[in-house]
Amino acid sequence: MNIKFITVVFAIFLISACANEPNFITLNPQVINAQLPIYQTHQVKLSVIDKRASSHLVEILTNDDGASFISTKTPIENVLNQQFRQEFTQQGLELNNSANIQIDFNLVRARTYVNQDVLDYRANTIIKLLVKIENQQQTLSKTFTQRATSRGPLTANIDEIQEDFNLQLSKLITQVLEDDQLQGFIKG
Repeated sequence: MNIKFITVVFAIFLISACANEPNFITLNPQVINAQLPIYQTHQVKLSVIDKRASSHLVEILTNDDGASFISTKTPIENVLNQQFRQEFTQQGLELNNSANIQIDFNLVRARTYVNQDVLDYRANTIIKLLVKIENQQQTLSKTFTQRATSRGPLTANIDEIQEDFNLQLSKLITQVLEDDQLQGFIKG
């Protein structure tokens, strides 16, 4: 085969792959929380705040075009808020805005950086959540971080990036829910 022909076909493939790039990813963490209810007669107030400077979740860096950004249709703080409320309720906590225990989830980082080269890509995901729990006597702050790296040939597949981000988000939520120190502090 002619090397020019291969180069042209590869260029067309690369351009068409980039042209179909979605503008949004869907957040749908799948948390499997097999724990029995661990809280009894405990009430908490709960809030989730996105403290990041920008709202996009995926940043694709290429050699020629600079960076492109992909956000999510549903804000990540809404997804986390719904997920934590659901999971803590299943663990036996009662959510009450006049409770003496306040749990704040501050999202510090949530991003997948994709370095797109001509023949391959590298994706690095980092999600960092600061959890702060306050009762009438004391405060506990703890940071949870989830990191992942993946590589692949040719152009990054956004569906795979989305799936990996959701997996890492699920792992982070599970870390928080199963943390002995947080559970002990909430129980008093």
